[in-house]
Amino acid sequence: MAEEMRFHLEQRAADLAADGVPGEEAHRAAQRRFGNLGSIQERARDTRGWCGLERACKDFRGALHQLARAPGFTVLAIGTLGLGIGANTAMFSVLNGILLKPLPYADSAQLDRLYRATAQQADGHFSPADWRDFQRARASYGDAAAYAAGHTSLSDPGQPAEMAYAGRSSLNLFSLLGIAPQLGRDFRPGEDTPGRDRVVILSQRTWTNRFGGRPDVIGRTLRIDGEPHQIIGVLPAAFNDWRHLGMVDFFRPLAFTPEQATDRLGTSLRVIVRRTPAHSRAETAGFIAGFGTRLAAEFPAANAGSTWRMVSLQTTVVDRQGPVMMKMLIGLSGFVLLIACSNLANLYLARTMARAREFAVRAALGASRAQLLRPLIAESLLLSLAGGACALILALWFRDWSAVRSTGENGEQVFFALDGRVLGWTFAASLVTALAFGLAPALFALRLDLNTTLKSGGRGATGGRAHQHFGRSLIIGQFALAMILLAGAGVFIRGLHDLNHRRTGWESERLLTGTLLLPAAPYAGPEEISAFHRLALERLSALPGVASASLSAFTPLLNWPDTRRFHVEGRERPPAGHEPAAAVNPVSHHYFDTFGTRLLAGRPFLDRDRAGAPRVYVISQSAARSLFGTANPIGRRLAPVAGDNLVWGQIVGVVSDVRSIESETGPVALQIYQPMAQDPQRRNELAVRTTGLAPSSLVDRIRTTMAELDPDLPVRRLQTADAAVARANYQLSVLRDILAAMALLGLGLAALGIYGIMARTMAQRTDEFAIRLALGATIENVTRMVLAAGVKLALTGSVLGLLGAFGVSHLIASSFPGMPVHGTGVLIGTTLLLIAIALFACWLPARRAGQVDAIAVLRAE
Repeated sequence: MAEEMRFHLEQRAADLAADGVPGEEAHRAAQRRFGNLGSIQERARDTRGWCGLERACKDFRGALHQLARAPGFTVLAIGTLGLGIGANTAMFSVLNGILLKPLPYADSAQLDRLYRATAQQADGHFSPADWRDFQRARASYGDAAAYAAGHTSLSDPGQPAEMAYAGRSSLNLFSLLGIAPQLGRDFRPGEDTPGRDRVVILSQRTWTNRFGGRPDVIGRTLRIDGEPHQIIGVLPAAFNDWRHLGMVDFFRPLAFTPEQATDRLGTSLRVIVRRTPAHSRAETAGFIAGFGTRLAAEFPAANAGSTWRMVSLQTTVVDRQGPVMMKMLIGLSGFVLLIACSNLANLYLARTMARAREFAVRAALGASRAQLLRPLIAESLLLSLAGGACALILALWFRDWSAVRSTGENGEQVFFALDGRVLGWTFAASLVTALAFGLAPALFALRLDLNTTLKSGGRGATGGRAHQHFGRSLIIGQFALAMILLAGAGVFIRGLHDLNHRRTGWESERLLTGTLLLPAAPYAGPEEISAFHRLALERLSALPGVASASLSAFTPLLNWPDTRRFHVEGRERPPAGHEPAAAVNPVSHHYFDTFGTRLLAGRPFLDRDRAGAPRVYVISQSAARSLFGTANPIGRRLAPVAGDNLVWGQIVGVVSDVRSIESETGPVALQIYQPMAQDPQRRNELAVRTTGLAPSSLVDRIRTTMAELDPDLPVRRLQTADAAVARANYQLSVLRDILAAMALLGLGLAALGIYGIMARTMAQRTDEFAIRLALGATIENVTRMVLAAGVKLALTGSVLGLLGAFGVSHLIASSFPGMPVHGTGVLIGTTLLLIAIALFACWLPARRAGQVDAIAVLRAE
């Protein structure tokens, strides 16, 4: 470009010389007519297509140079942003992995889950008879599949049995989900007939962990529930989604005996529907609701008061607490990011104020607003993108940590992949943070008073009163957000601690618990089950150090899912479906002694309460009060609702109420016990109370005793009751750790923010402190003044954050109704902690302010 312009100048000068103008004069005249070369070059350069990119590259090079000149600020800014964006990205990966990521099924949006809601349970399941009726009626509305899942025994021939989580499904489950076996075949017609159902399809995880992923596994034999089963297939890895059926180890056909096919009381089946395109979602939902109403009218003894409803399968991957907790985690992680942004806004504003003279000089020399803002925007973008890269590292660490923490007994892991949604979220969060913390410095640069700044010289970096108020407002906002974070984490941690140590109506000291599952083949009837129960209790009670042993369907640790409705003798029968309901627990006769449940009236179960003997019940104190008021319940009779033929049982005792350690309350509050011998169960909870020795020392002896009784009988989770409590609330403990980490991160960022602003303010007020000291103020006066300013900011922020803290406490209480919430004490402690942190963060700047050399400062002034 320069050569071309020089050529034009030379040609113009030559033309003038040819016209008789002298050489030097011709050259000067050509230059006057052509114009300023530099300006013309700049205008020509601006018309080129890459000028914007060139300016951006120049701005970014300048931003890198500026950031490199302040390594401390740069490292601190990137670290702060990495932690803030990283916490937000990690929580979004949880939301994405649980709620947003589609289930690994073909056209999963067309899949729905059916529920049978009753007055006692909103998310109830279905009976075999109801399922068969629905199968015949739903043909024009789509396809449907049913399945049931539970624990069973699993072993190779000649090997001891293990406990596995198994499913029984209708033959069309995998075809309905759009899943084809990776190896072998699917179930075939006729394999849902008893006797022909001894085939099994393995999950990918079981195939890998148990058989090393060998392709010759097809055709091998496994012992399941004491019976040989042939392996016919292996499911693909995509099916191992922990949100739905990925935790199941293997599947068998759902085969009903003639008696089971007509059962309308046992509700263990889950039903999935794939809607047909010929009917809208509303039409299908209306058909299902109408079908449930028809069943309630035709079979009132079993279905009165029940309704059927349809819910998208995608929304059922978490329980009712899940969406609320997801929103709370995203919100609290957003608070961490806001604290980080306000911190950086303060730091960046201070850095921009220190460069006030530089911006004033540039503006005085003709720099436009865009030219003033571009370097600041470039620095913000570079810091945010670097912080986003650090955030991805933190999110990867969180992914691996959560996978390790969530590993189940069968190796199933909760895995939050960093897919395109998470990466897009991280990039968007980086851009938003660049705008959030870069806005205040940009406004400061635009509103500079050039005359004042240039006349003040170096003192222009102190900033005006408005800037100081803005910085203090950011600190107050940080402490308000930190208050919400700390209060939420504190309430949850305290509630979980109290929940894990709650022993209402039972005692865990010197108590050992475990789960037994009797194989179906050798224990086909109640006589065989009861005989094993008697023998097992005799052997366990005879072990040295055992004070008592019991078997039960459920333990006081968890809610009892077996809910039944009862008639009360001597009272008018309520309408069908509105009978009083209670959670029922079949127990052996030493159950109350083993668990330390206090007998309040009557007697416990005795050896004579066997099968064939008159039915008896022991009820809880709340059940006695609800059913009989102040009257004596001993001798009164109850009958479960089961058709027209009522089987009455006499109440022989009243025991204290027990409360589980689960965060959700059970479907009903009343509790009724009945002798195990009168209602034998194949799945049993084993409990042993020791005397004179630690319960853990009996683990091996109990396993050996059970193996001697039956080698196909695995004992699952044989551990102390306290360890069982910790295991039951394991997921809540992971949530506790996440909340605690975010609270500590927010607290640390808030403390760093108040330290930064106080240190900067003290540096700006050095002259003031020197004058105060020269006029007679003591070091203690100056220190007290600085500390008071910091505590005032922290206290103001804490008071403002109390409103949000009350809201978070209420959210936790409503989401976890079974968890005790002590909001007041936690809020007071949180406020005191924040003030203490503020005092500590202000102490170093205050001490530095008190050590000002007044003579040196005034002489320099």
